[in-house]
Amino acid sequence: MSEKRYVDFHDKIVKLLDAMRLEKNDLVDKAKLDCLWEAGDLFEVVCNYLFLNRINIRFDFGSDVIKKGTKLYRIRDYKDNTDFSNPKEWTPPPNQKQNRANAEGQTALYLGSCETVCYLETHMKPKQQYVLATYECIEDFEVGGFLAYYRQNQLLTLAGIVLNAFLIAPSRGDKNKELFDYLDLHFGHIDLCNLSSIDEIKKTQGIVLPYKFAVLNQKENLYNITNELCKTIRDNYPNGIRYSSCYVPLETPAIVCSYYNIVLYPQGINKVRFVDYKVTTLQMQNSENFSDVNLAKILISTGECSNDKT
Repeated sequence: MSEKRYVDFHDKIVKLLDAMRLEKNDLVDKAKLDCLWEAGDLFEVVCNYLFLNRINIRFDFGSDVIKKGTKLYRIRDYKDNTDFSNPKEWTPPPNQKQNRANAEGQTALYLGSCETVCYLETHMKPKQQYVLATYECIEDFEVGGFLAYYRQNQLLTLAGIVLNAFLIAPSRGDKNKELFDYLDLHFGHIDLCNLSSIDEIKKTQGIVLPYKFAVLNQKENLYNITNELCKTIRDNYPNGIRYSSCYVPLETPAIVCSYYNIVLYPQGINKVRFVDYKVTTLQMQNSENFSDVNLAKILISTGECSNDKT
């Protein structure tokens, strides 16, 4: 994919249909993967995945069980006139706007596995006061995501990395203007030719890719596509979706860690309860240097150095 090549998606679809008629699972699985990767760039892999899902050609990229007793967290801006002790303040927002994993009006609760993830995802500033809520899982429940590692199928694992990278890409907005000022300056104009190297994903596990996808897409386009990506998971895992953070992208197919995001839908929301809250600031040594922008700079530099060395 790192070089320009002729893409014949129709031919791959025809071969997939032929394999399905023969009812040979090994041929079907190979033909599905051929369709997924019949792409001129990595964004086209995302588009192929969504198209295949629309015609009921499905992939399962794994799931995870969130255990009873697990603590999850949420951060909100501190406001003097809000009674944060009222549990109703910690239910999903009413009249919910479109976000990464929900359409406008669709109920969703966004939580993080720890305060650090929530701090970065909400773009808090050093010494900024915020409200940190703790939730507890009251029973085991399963969530989906782009999580699975296929030891015998590298292309399927790489597809999961690409899809997860698009899902977690930052969206341009007022709260992360400083981040996008840096990304725009660093990358300049991103076009599809800048997203054509599968070798980059192999070498770096795609740690730079979410930022490239972010610059490529405007906010409205990004959320429309991430909503559709999430629907492909939600159809099989209605409790919710577990996904990594682009600021702490330690979790990826084959690597599970304690830093992750989770979005819960009504079925999953019923399996967590609000426990408590506190008004606080980030308690960390050298916290003035801990920000989404500085972490993005480190990750991008690391990823680009890895590519240069190889």
